[in-house]
Amino acid sequence: MKLALSALRAHPFGRIAILLLLFLLPATLMRLVLYLGYHADFSGLNALQVIAAFFFGLRFDFSMAVLIVGIPLLLMLLPFRWSHHVAWQGLWGWLVYFALLIFIFAMIMDGIYFGYVHRHVGSEINTLSADMDSMVGIAFSQYRGALILFTGAALLGAWFWRGVLRPIPTPPRRPWLRLVSLPVIFIAMLVLGRGGFTGKPISVGEAFFSDSLAQGYLALNGAFAMSRALIESPPPLKSFMPAIQAATLAQKHLTGAHSVFPDKDYPLFQQVYTPAPKSKPNVVVFMMESWGALHIDAMRKQMNLPELGVTPNFDALAKKGRLYTKFYANGQRSIQGAEAILASLPTFPSMPFLGEGLEQNRQSFMGEIAKNQGYDTLFLQSSDHGSLRFDAIAARAGFSTYRGAQEIPNLHAHPKPASTWGTWDHNTFQEANRLFAVAKKPFLGFIFSSTTHVPWIIPDERWHKYTGNTDQDAFLNSLFYADWALGQFIAAAKKSGYYDNTIFVITGDHANEFVDHVDYVPNLFHVPLLIAGPGIKSGIDERLGSQFDILPTLIDIGGWTSSYAGLGRSLLDDSNPDERVSLSVRGDVLDWITPRGWVSHNLTRRVGSSSQLSAAQVDAMEQDLLATYQITSKAQMSNHIHPPVTQ
Repeated sequence: MKLALSALRAHPFGRIAILLLLFLLPATLMRLVLYLGYHADFSGLNALQVIAAFFFGLRFDFSMAVLIVGIPLLLMLLPFRWSHHVAWQGLWGWLVYFALLIFIFAMIMDGIYFGYVHRHVGSEINTLSADMDSMVGIAFSQYRGALILFTGAALLGAWFWRGVLRPIPTPPRRPWLRLVSLPVIFIAMLVLGRGGFTGKPISVGEAFFSDSLAQGYLALNGAFAMSRALIESPPPLKSFMPAIQAATLAQKHLTGAHSVFPDKDYPLFQQVYTPAPKSKPNVVVFMMESWGALHIDAMRKQMNLPELGVTPNFDALAKKGRLYTKFYANGQRSIQGAEAILASLPTFPSMPFLGEGLEQNRQSFMGEIAKNQGYDTLFLQSSDHGSLRFDAIAARAGFSTYRGAQEIPNLHAHPKPASTWGTWDHNTFQEANRLFAVAKKPFLGFIFSSTTHVPWIIPDERWHKYTGNTDQDAFLNSLFYADWALGQFIAAAKKSGYYDNTIFVITGDHANEFVDHVDYVPNLFHVPLLIAGPGIKSGIDERLGSQFDILPTLIDIGGWTSSYAGLGRSLLDDSNPDERVSLSVRGDVLDWITPRGWVSHNLTRRVGSSSQLSAAQVDAMEQDLLATYQITSKAQMSNHIHPPVTQ
């Protein structure tokens, strides 16, 4: 064994393999320490889930190892005589060791932090690093013994490492063969560094490959999470007022007829309310790509605008359901709409998006809540399987079944062209109907469309209603097609037998670029919301609402016995109508929309407001906005959105 190890160290590729293994071993050991040291956080995992987390976590470990020491390892493999000199090999070999120390130290820091917030380090590291003097002081006062132990271990490790770097491999007899192999090795490292053969580099969100939050935490490498957070812009976390005052101001907009906020440490968390027993309906939520209110005729009618004639199926369904005409998206990107609809939370400026770290928090996810009520849960999107990391997001949000474009059969004469956002909406909607028809009842279905996204192509001339060459005409034609696909879905649902016991929720992920009067801020976020189904009173509803309100509304409609933590209120709650608001994110600006008007703020100063508001009204609205930002951002950064389930 000793001879074999010595021979391996003497071989250039063998030594590189040993160095890489020594990088991976501490990551696996740290995962074991995390599992044993914080066993209460992982006690719900069975043996297979633990093994899967350790195995899946190797993707993050390999990624970090290659990104940190990939280049030094390649330089140690150069086939020249001078590159086999002890100085060259020692330089890069010791650089790998010091990188390994930093890697281990980062994982230890993350492990300690895990004990406080029960998740890995996120974007808050930027805030902590801004107060480095205090952090160093805390480290030396509270963890002096651990620092001494780490230093001693590092010195002992250096003695061991010195042996690993000996002997120096001899130069190859055929240098050209080594040179030819280096590009292959580089490509292999590139693949490992990206986390595999994927369209996008591996991200924090992909750790949550199942619906178990604990399993995702165990799989995720703490140093990986920290590195991703460090490359993000520092989040503009600020405190504008005492915490108690901020909570009071924010909660007045969240308070409904049955609201109880039982824990001051979790200011967004509302106590379980048990409604009157009722049969639970199926629920289908459509998040329609770029469906702004301005181009939906049922909405245009309320604005006294002429019809465009591209949404006849939505308009027909609107006559049977409840149409909310003052409804707003909480952002300007699809991923922001998903976070708002699935979990009633915003994505603040410079904060991690859903799929990039935000999902580490305990949140009130729609799929998780429904699953706890006995629902089968299904998520489909027309875009590619991994687009916006929705495959990982869906699993984290509690959806058991997931379909992306690659898994959806094409029903049109021609498939959608490559690189144009997945598959046709009709394909997705019909696949959804097929799955819903055979799903265990009740079920929750979430469908995200894509045809109305740039470049706004349509399957054939049937939907070429507008013949101009403008982008807006192209968009309207794609909207005409998407509406047709929606109508075909509704017809199929009726034939499949689940229509009569299903609540349908249709809204846009965000408004589109074809907005009139962009200086009027609410127009930038104005989207339709239609709720139709058994027990829903039909008609026009002019109360103000936002995507945050969809989840608590479904809890209310479905009679779900569930706690809730978020910025929404049920749209069925008639109490405090004047306190309804929408908090929308526009780049680095937050927009606060109320029945009285709106105010905009960039967390440094006010940047706009409604002209009809008095100075006192603007000041009061600004305070409400900053208070809501303060308690929500703090809750997101400290994992204090929703308390542990056992609490």
